[in-house]
Amino acid sequence: MRELVIVPTFERPALLHCALEAIREADPALPIHVFPDRGTNALDICLKFGAEQHRTIAHSHYGNSFNMLEALKWASTQSCALVHIIEDDAIVGKGYFEWARQALRANPTAFAACGWKFSPDFIPQDGPDLLIGWYLSVTATLPKSNLAPILQHARPDYYNDMRGYLDRVYPSSPYRGTKHFEQDGLVLRVMHSMGQRAVWPRRPKSTHIGFFGYHAPGNAPDLPLDRAVEVIKLALAQPTVLANLMAGGRFPEIGFCWGCGQALLVSSPSPVVCAPCFHAKRPKLAQASPFYHISTQLQESLWPTLG
Repeated sequence: MRELVIVPTFERPALLHCALEAIREADPALPIHVFPDRGTNALDICLKFGAEQHRTIAHSHYGNSFNMLEALKWASTQSCALVHIIEDDAIVGKGYFEWARQALRANPTAFAACGWKFSPDFIPQDGPDLLIGWYLSVTATLPKSNLAPILQHARPDYYNDMRGYLDRVYPSSPYRGTKHFEQDGLVLRVMHSMGQRAVWPRRPKSTHIGFFGYHAPGNAPDLPLDRAVEVIKLALAQPTVLANLMAGGRFPEIGFCWGCGQALLVSSPSPVVCAPCFHAKRPKLAQASPFYHISTQLQESLWPTLG
């Protein structure tokens, strides 16, 4: 069964880097096709992870719907059975692709397999997968056969007035008049109209890290790419920090260890040293924190040994 991955992206190079890295860790061989929206360029990152970049056109349509549907339109022309959609702000777990394949095999009437959380209030738990009348494109896998009923709406009438178009075409939808009118809202209404549902795991198979983007551009880290990637990985390792960012919280202060240069999420901009560097020189002291702020007096004594 041939499969491919499409990754829509727009001016989030650090997030894209982390997303592609996770895809490659989950499956080194899957073909990855990246679609940088509005004619932007992500070639360097694509080359790093063996992904193919597709040229897109400049446009002024709202959000990512045009780019996503044009990417699906391309995928519909390929010789494949499954199309994995991994948005650039999704970090897939190592077992995502195998889970999606098995979930769709076990539920042949399912419209899609969605790997994130179907509700922020749902508490992850063990148990069999769920069939739910809800769809999100953060991390999703669609049988190619289900692309045609979606792509019949990939047209100017939809792109120019998404909410009005969907309300006219699906007047009895429970989502009529709501804000859920971008591309995943379109897919949701198509799925409902066909009387189908999506498979969801009880424990998410991916992590959503989209704390900035089309509709929230102001929180992007103002750092070189390599440093921004380090910071995002730090946030991924600290659920409370990531949850605060996803809730619109202020981006944390970034400090870099005097000894090794490691990026640290810190409480103030004063100089810091990470615990491994500090305790390598002071092994008898008990570790009390993953990093330490350095006073002016300590800077002079620490710098010769750590610098």
